Amino acid sequence: MTPPRGLTAATWPAALAVGGLLGACGLLGACGRDHRGDAAGSSAAAGGGAGIAAGGDARAVVGPGGAGPGGPGGDGVSAGEVGAPTHSFHPDLGAAFARVLRDRPRVLGVGELHVRTDRPAATSALARFTAEVMPALGPTVSDLVIETWLVDPACRIAGAATQRVEAAMKRPESTKDEIGGLVGVIKQNGIKAHVMRLSCDDLAQVAPADGVDAEKLLDVVTRELGRVTRSAVRYRDERAEARPLIVVYGGALHNDLYPFKSTAQWSYAAAVDEASGGRFVEVDLYLPELIEGQALYEQEPWYPLVAATPAGQVLLVERAPHSWLAVLPRS
Repeated sequence: MTPPRGLTAATWPAALAVGGLLGACGLLGACGRDHRGDAAGSSAAAGGGAGIAAGGDARAVVGPGGAGPGGPGGDGVSAGEVGAPTHSFHPDLGAAFARVLRDRPRVLGVGELHVRTDRPAATSALARFTAEVMPALGPTVSDLVIETWLVDPACRIAGAATQRVEAAMKRPESTKDEIGGLVGVIKQNGIKAHVMRLSCDDLAQVAPADGVDAEKLLDVVTRELGRVTRSAVRYRDERAEARPLIVVYGGALHNDLYPFKSTAQWSYAAAVDEASGGRFVEVDLYLPELIEGQALYEQEPWYPLVAATPAGQVLLVERAPHSWLAVLPRS
């Protein structure tokens, strides 16, 4: 396989296995400075009007050089520095999502940087999303697509191939329990859960006996997340579903509305945005433990805001229209 610019055949698979931008680009600085192009840094508050989930955090969004109502510190939010991207601070992830929902998404693509056994230990983004976002979001969600898969039980290679992928990804054992916790909340709220479906041929290509083909794995995940999500949109639209929201939860590479050229093929966002009439919104969830010391993130205009975030709060940044990132509190 041919790795993108800045990655070698030896380092590309290992980099991808980290998950999201940290894996594919950030770990080795392969994708250039600003993957969101001209849209980043020039965005104003997108959307407006009442959000799907009313209420939430009362803090105002802070724009370049601005502050909350009443001037600097008017609502407890410090004034932004000149040139700082639009941002706000929130007491928890649920309050941050209430702000995002003002964009009135039809599909909300949530992407995380995957926790790994060879990275600093931290409370995962998935655990926080389940505990802090889903209780309020649940009643508005019809479908939730999860980046995990089922295979044909008749496939003889399924077990061994899946084990090879899990070993390459280095996901903690706790991840399975956390997915189970999310599924529990899904059931409590009457949400239809969807997972990817991999054929035996998919697994044979993704995880042959001699290892894991990282590019093929990304191809399959992107294909399946996009296929399942577009199908859910079409099904609900045909039936005039009362619940307004479909959520996708996966890695912070596949949901990119403004991807790197070298990784654009691994984002389902453009196709889902078209299927949803331009109402796809992405939110990336970053743990500070996973972005510290990574040049790709440290050179972003929002990165200085991480140090300025009050202890225990969530930093929410609007990078571009319908594109958000949330930096979670340190564990």
